[in-house]
Amino acid sequence: MVKPRNYKKESDFCSGIMSKEMIEKLKTDPRAAFKEAIQKRDAASCLIKTAEIHGHYCPGSALGVMASLYGLSLLEKDSLDSDGIMENLLAIIEVNACFADGVQAVSGCTLGNNSLIYRDLGKHAVTFVSRNEKEGVRVRLLPDFRTLINEDVPEFYPLMDKVIMKRKGTKEEEKLFREKGREAAFAIIKYPFEKLFASERVIPVIPERAPITGTMVCPECGEEVMETKTRKRGLMRNMCFMCSGKLQEVNGQGIVELNLREHGYLKEPV
Repeated sequence: MVKPRNYKKESDFCSGIMSKEMIEKLKTDPRAAFKEAIQKRDAASCLIKTAEIHGHYCPGSALGVMASLYGLSLLEKDSLDSDGIMENLLAIIEVNACFADGVQAVSGCTLGNNSLIYRDLGKHAVTFVSRNEKEGVRVRLLPDFRTLINEDVPEFYPLMDKVIMKRKGTKEEEKLFREKGREAAFAIIKYPFEKLFASERVIPVIPERAPITGTMVCPECGEEVMETKTRKRGLMRNMCFMCSGKLQEVNGQGIVELNLREHGYLKEPV
């Protein structure tokens, strides 16, 4: 068993990878590097930073990076100054794939800060809008982007078909697929925005700011839960969705209904 460390001062939990000056700068503005890259249209830096959360390089995340750089440049107002706290800048994404991580990383609109809105439409598109403005910008991927990737990295899609779609790739082919995915990602960011995307001014429907809700303790499992995330089952008291047996989740299929009782789910202590 690993014993928890007794942290007494900041130096105890700083590894030395970052300088003190850099740490102080990031304390003040954690997105300083992204803001500078966005201002300079430095897609490569944005892609590298995106890979830190996405885990790898691929055309999908690169397209999310480019769509965000394009959309934010068209939106202009408030896009760089938003830190997510007031939910002023919103990103409405239409697909939950690699593209979405590029959008989250560059825009700073994330699931956790309630500035990312996911609409289960299956389209590589994103709308940026400021709550201070009625009009927003929707950026959508043009259908012929695959032609560009095929021209630059012809091995990518055949490898993707074998390794990802059919799950029949060898270890060597998996390694090569990662390499070609990286090549394709950095090839994509060299193109002009207009070669990859179409853009349009829109008046989007946006939600109210996230409400601050009360919490309760589920009478079944004893865990604290938001009051708005409970339901009654029959004549029983309100209980959490897990204990009620029905919930929604976002997975690779999109937003799906999940009936835990149909799957024989039983919650047991570990």
